[in-house]
Amino acid sequence: MGRGRVELKRIENKINRQVTFAKRRNGLLKKAYELSVLCDAEVALIIFSNRGKLYEFCSGQRYTPTPCPEKLDQGCVCPAPASRD
Repeated sequence: MGRGRVELKRIENKINRQVTFAKRRNGLLKKAYELSVLCDAEVALIIFSNRGKLYEFCSGQRYTPTPCPEKLDQGCVCPAPASRD
């Protein structure tokens, strides 16, 4: 059997939150790489930590790393997902 669903809520413990962020960030980077290899797709991934540190991945030749303009205007580049009740 699987582990079951994790309740999505903010992790209050600072250390646990940082550990979870690092693990999930690495998981996302790995998945982005796998998607690019398996599907021959160009994938770009940008992640900002809560301290403002930038993490990025790009599989294609088109992307040239440049300083991010004001953290993408301090906003999210995609709409928030709709809640699923």
